[in-house]
Amino acid sequence: MQNFIDRQFFNLTVFTLIFGVMFYDVIHNLGFSYVDEICAVLLLLLFGYRVLHTKGWEFNRMFLFVSGIFLFYLIYSFAIHANTKNAILTDFVIQLKPYLAFFCVYAIHPKLTDNQRKIIRQLIMLCSLYVLLIGVAYHIYYEIILYAFGHMSRLATASSILALLYLYCSDYSKTDKMIFILLLSIGILSGRSKHFGLFAICLLIMIYFNKSFKMKLNARNVAFIIVAIAFAIFVAREKIYFYFVLGGFGDGHTANDLYARMALYYFSLPIFMDYFPFGSGFGTYATHASALDYSPIYIKYGMQNMHGLTKDAPAFISDTYFPALAQFGIVGVILFFTFWIHLARKAIKAYRLDCHKEATIALIIIIFFMIESTSDSTMTHNRGMFMMMILGLLFSDIHVKLSNSARDTDEDSIG
Repeated sequence: MQNFIDRQFFNLTVFTLIFGVMFYDVIHNLGFSYVDEICAVLLLLLFGYRVLHTKGWEFNRMFLFVSGIFLFYLIYSFAIHANTKNAILTDFVIQLKPYLAFFCVYAIHPKLTDNQRKIIRQLIMLCSLYVLLIGVAYHIYYEIILYAFGHMSRLATASSILALLYLYCSDYSKTDKMIFILLLSIGILSGRSKHFGLFAICLLIMIYFNKSFKMKLNARNVAFIIVAIAFAIFVAREKIYFYFVLGGFGDGHTANDLYARMALYYFSLPIFMDYFPFGSGFGTYATHASALDYSPIYIKYGMQNMHGLTKDAPAFISDTYFPALAQFGIVGVILFFTFWIHLARKAIKAYRLDCHKEATIALIIIIFFMIESTSDSTMTHNRGMFMMMILGLLFSDIHVKLSNSARDTDEDSIG
């Protein structure tokens, strides 16, 4: 059974990488936008197969807890008539999808063979060449990015995925780390400040982390964290100033002068207050579903005439992720960050128990999502789902390694 799961997971990984990451926007431009949904269904089927063919299967407690939270918010959204049924259900599926990807991969415990890892590395090199060519061509012929990736930010996330997946499939040698940095550097062609920040942090991590490094809170490590954050802020300073200073308010310092992205942050605050403590519900704010069936929230707070947030042209409504947490209220914000802090703590513990490669990549992915969520909804997009699959694979490897070392299974399990 496990061999079958391993083979099918490898096939699914390759399929998702090619069609759900690299050529997703090309396929989308041809009129088909359900590649990531197909990948999610295939992953669920693989998870179901594992459950049906395992005697005494026990669901991960954290998986059940997260699923229960989403079901609660689904019922809550219907109860308060947050938006249309279609919008609520659509947003429910979109928001749940990345977590399902993570927990399904973690639960099936797939293992890639050395040959499969080699094939993936070779595929990554071909894909990276494609990304490099698109990135260079973009500066000569702008429209090419619209056909290949839809937006330059997606070129950056594709570069991040390729680099991190390569590092995972490698032997984690000095050469592999150098290749990782080179693959990640391709994303610099996007000009995205987020990627500059991620690149800076990854570069420092690759230089600083080594087998003798002890991940604990001391003066040396605190200094490293401060330097890493300062470096990331420095390389992204122009965009930070644009979005959060110049882009925050116009000359009149009024709400109507806010740019779309900052407007979403600005108006999330009264939503947190007015819909305390569980938020405005699925499909109501800063999400794709809230644009499909235009949410009454935008009219209530006078956002319906803002550029990029109108009913006829809602291009920027789902342009960021953190403001969308207003849908889930203060309770949702606490649960969201508790989830990520929990994973970060597990990764740090795993690093101390000699799972250096897996823990380091997991921490980078967590940092990636925190950076991306400030100004993009990558978390709920196709590339976010694939990154969550990688994260699930990493924690699965950590669990298996520590279990095989006869350590306390409660310590090495994420749930």
